Amino acid sequence: MAYAPIVKLNKFIGKEDNTQVWLNDVEKAITANKWNDTRAMQVIPYFLKDTADLWYQSLVNKPQDFNAFKLEFLRYFSNNNSINRLANTFTTIKQEDTKAVTTYLGHFHRNLHQIQAIDTNYFTAPQILNQFICGLCSSILQHIHPGTLQDTVTHVRDFESAESEANHAQAINLVMNRSSELDSKLEKFNETINQKIKEYLANSNQTIYQPPQ
Repeated sequence: MAYAPIVKLNKFIGKEDNTQVWLNDVEKAITANKWNDTRAMQVIPYFLKDTADLWYQSLVNKPQDFNAFKLEFLRYFSNNNSINRLANTFTTIKQEDTKAVTTYLGHFHRNLHQIQAIDTNYFTAPQILNQFICGLCSSILQHIHPGTLQDTVTHVRDFESAESEANHAQAINLVMNRSSELDSKLEKFNETINQKIKEYLANSNQTIYQPPQ
């Protein structure tokens, strides 16, 4: 005789689902519904959908009890969720306009190495290159001619270095120009003062002293 379970399970798809939360729900369902290992392993697969179902069907040796299932499940989906989170972060890394390329490269390579430590083939070389270019600030991006990732990184560094030197030279020229302007203004000011002094002295010499009567 069939009976309705006391605790029902939600479907697990395997993309954005929280693996630990779902496993906790499974354990609660097993306890509340008083499923033994045989019954649990008959029911649980029905709640695996899409990616999760494909994973389960790909297992050559299906788990015979919940502990074995839990071990295989965590081995696959914990890494999968972890790499998905890293990949989401990776695709949002951007170079801020006020930050140097070196700072951007540090974030970029650090996140990429974390992903490749889990799955070396998660991103293809063209995808990595495209992500690096898309993350560059607009002032650099418009001057980049993509090649390999290494060539592009070298090009970006060379461009930033040249731009930094140009800005430095421009700053020096600006200071020198302002200094020249100040010298010119000071010279004119001195000429004006000297002229006023001469006029004052000239007027003073023309004044005839009249003694009081």
